[in-house]
Amino acid sequence: MSEKRVFLVDGKRTPFGKFGGSLSRITPVDLSVHASKPIVEGLEDKIDHVILGNVVPSSTDTMYGGRHLALKLGMPQKTPGYVVNRLCGSGIQIMLDAKRMIQLGEANSVLVSGVENMSMVPHLTYGARFGTKYGSLENVDMLLDALTDKYAQIPMGLTAENLAKKHEISREQCDEFSLQSHIRTKKAYDDNLMQGEIVAIQEGRVDCSEDEHYRKDANIEGMNKLRPSFQKEGTVTPGTASGIVDGACSLLIASEEFCSQNKLTPLAEIVDGAVVGVDPCYMGIGPVDVSRMLLNKTGISQDEIDLWEINEAFAAQTLACQKELGIDSEKLNIWGGSIAIGHPLAASGSRISLTLARQLKHHNKKLGIATACIGGGQGIAVLLKSV
Repeated sequence: MSEKRVFLVDGKRTPFGKFGGSLSRITPVDLSVHASKPIVEGLEDKIDHVILGNVVPSSTDTMYGGRHLALKLGMPQKTPGYVVNRLCGSGIQIMLDAKRMIQLGEANSVLVSGVENMSMVPHLTYGARFGTKYGSLENVDMLLDALTDKYAQIPMGLTAENLAKKHEISREQCDEFSLQSHIRTKKAYDDNLMQGEIVAIQEGRVDCSEDEHYRKDANIEGMNKLRPSFQKEGTVTPGTASGIVDGACSLLIASEEFCSQNKLTPLAEIVDGAVVGVDPCYMGIGPVDVSRMLLNKTGISQDEIDLWEINEAFAAQTLACQKELGIDSEKLNIWGGSIAIGHPLAASGSRISLTLARQLKHHNKKLGIATACIGGGQGIAVLLKSV
């Protein structure tokens, strides 16, 4: 595989709509169309491939997602596309797939989009096709099942509680971290930093221009009052877990040659990436092992990393990773994270990568790592270099 440089050229995302909120009736493919249009305008016939990241297909066309996204954007009939599912790591995986494709000479430009409509996730009915001789049909909530590891027989929330115990992280620390996420998100909006990555959706009765989940009035008293969700004295509450939301984030990934030919100034170089497996019962620690693997692979010292984006699946999980890696709070999730903004599964990896690239540019920093834990026990990370 060649060593040609690959870049995150541009990216946009929809606002992340709250569960059952403004975006709840827009299909995943159409959410990706909204996010993608601004970054491919004028380049439709020059994109070589389209990759859609999605965890739970919530409409009948989602399984066609990569191909349908290309067609709905007005790309030529010859433009191929496919769908990727690496659970909560899908948004980074599609970037790494695009990078590999470009380095193998299979493409010069790839549109990638991570998307999830969690409000639209269906219930499954088993037995309806052929009927049942006795008893009721079996109904399964796909959303609930998606948040539970059937192999390890453990909900994602309990993996966070396991980390809280192992790393001696208190409920008070989790509440404070979660409040910080909301405060930093609000400040990013107040400073007009977040708006640059968001494409407002105004369609029919839908009028959504900013993330709906974060609380401008969040306070520690409110956090303290929330009841634990999984254990009586636990750390995971509705306030210390990532928000269930709907949204898409699209990125244009391209070679140096493509950028030069089309007079495009990229946001960041995609230096390298890595994926690793970890104990499913402690799945949230994935960012630790994979970040160390990535740094070792690239020969870069952790001291050289200026900014970090760790997807906030749970406060306890992110705090455990921060503690293990020894990351300064002023370098971590500086514009808030998924506890405030929300975590639309396959979109989050793309979102934190786009945000990181924009942070590096805005703050005149050089290197950053975006990383996420993955249900089932994995970690994924990408190293970005500002250009």
